[in-house]
Amino acid sequence: MKAITRFSNSLMEKYLPDPFLFVLILTLVIFVMGLGLTESSPIEMVTYWGDGFWALLAFSMQMVLVLVTGFVLASSPIFKKRLGLHCRFCAFTQ
Repeated sequence: MKAITRFSNSLMEKYLPDPFLFVLILTLVIFVMGLGLTESSPIEMVTYWGDGFWALLAFSMQMVLVLVTGFVLASSPIFKKRLGLHCRFCAFTQ
């Protein structure tokens, strides 16, 4: 199983493009579609992109806070003890 995993991992590292390349291609495709399908100018399209980016940044920071807070709570001794106890009402056991 380790050999199959190593092989598939090396195959993906060799042939799968960088995620940043996907972002650039999709951005270009949406930009061209926006110019072709709407009456927006290139400057307006760039403005739309910039406004949307900063709105996503605020949302992503909120999600980071949720993840970090959850990790800190789950790592604390009190919650580790509670999470380790057997719960008869839930399907998860130790």
